[in-house]
Amino acid sequence: RATPPPTRFSRVRSRMAKWGEGDERWIVQEREDGVNVNGWHWQEKNYMGWGRERLSDLLTAVTFDLPNDEGSASVIEISKFEGDAAVSIRKGNKKFAVFDLNITLKWEGTCEGFEGDGIVKGEIKIAEFASTNDEDEYEFKVTASDGDADAKKKMKQKIKSVVAEAFMPHLNTFAKELAEM
Repeated sequence: RATPPPTRFSRVRSRMAKWGEGDERWIVQEREDGVNVNGWHWQEKNYMGWGRERLSDLLTAVTFDLPNDEGSASVIEISKFEGDAAVSIRKGNKKFAVFDLNITLKWEGTCEGFEGDGIVKGEIKIAEFASTNDEDEYEFKVTASDGDADAKKKMKQKIKSVVAEAFMPHLNTFAKELAEM
């Protein structure tokens, strides 16, 4: 039986590497150090700087009003921002926003009808703000540190009762914007 004349496909096939042969640049070897050679499998970009700035913009806009115009409080700054915020791209086309943050915010407010100037200060801690958690899993811990004892108690109770409702739209905005990066 005679061999058929070569075609352009047979010439290409003859230039292709056979199993176990080929240029080492084409082969992604498993490495002990876990390095992702040339971004072959995934790429990850850190967004911690952007995340701190964006959450600061979103959360410092939040105010808490006491009923009957008895006072109000607002978030004044992020005092602690730890964890990870990144966007991962898998195999060149699947994009994932990944974040796991612990945030501490300082708040300050005034409470009418109490001794002194009525200024109350405290913190709100958001533990485990993560892309893998559901909204009902977020933990908000409210503390009051400075001011009249009764004013602190009243302000802390008010903030504690509405903090999740006040923060969730802003936290969801952050998650959505990070996913669109």
